Amino acid sequence: MIKTKPIVRARITTHIEEDLKTFFTNYQETLDRYGIYHARYIYNMDESEVQIGCPIGEIIVVPTEVKELYTASPENRKSLTIIEAICVDGTPPPPPIIICPGEKIMESWIHENLTGAEVITVSPTGYTNENILDHFIKHIEAGPDKHWHMVLVDEHITHHQDDFIIKCHENHIVPFQFLSHLTHVLQPLDVGIFCPWKHYHKQAIHHDLRSLDIKYTISSFF
Repeated sequence: MIKTKPIVRARITTHIEEDLKTFFTNYQETLDRYGIYHARYIYNMDESEVQIGCPIGEIIVVPTEVKELYTASPENRKSLTIIEAICVDGTPPPPPIIICPGEKIMESWIHENLTGAEVITVSPTGYTNENILDHFIKHIEAGPDKHWHMVLVDEHITHHQDDFIIKCHENHIVPFQFLSHLTHVLQPLDVGIFCPWKHYHKQAIHHDLRSLDIKYTISSFF
């Protein structure tokens, strides 16, 4: 037995097998056109939004007379964006970028387990800002006089903007987009990094909530 996963219908019905074959044909032709023959020149960049302190429901065992059970959830509904990039050859990735909604960075946001190489920035909306590409170019050592790189990205609107495309080509970077509605299959960061990370993030939230419930229950006896 397996647990089904809800998915937007368009992700299932939009593309056929021939589309995937065409995608990989175009991918190989682009690599050949720019002379990109080594894995160290191919990167995947992706961003993921996560809600802060908002758990999902859990499957639990209860007596038959219990028909509904609610878990206390924090009122914090803010979201932040995490941007990662990985190299095909498995070399250490560029430091991640964490974009928080707001006007300034609060000291309480900085946890002791950070390495110090991460970039923490703010945006009024909490979404991608203009510094991301500069950060990426710096850490993969790209530039006008460097070897061509390829970066695999999704079809986010920012990846279609002229300034993004021009800056990429000025620094010898070829942006290559995944097929729409198929990033859950083709996108390495989506499948291999963000999906399990979100799973453990939710587990951590549930663990903290359960700890709070236990403390509240114990304190109610005294």
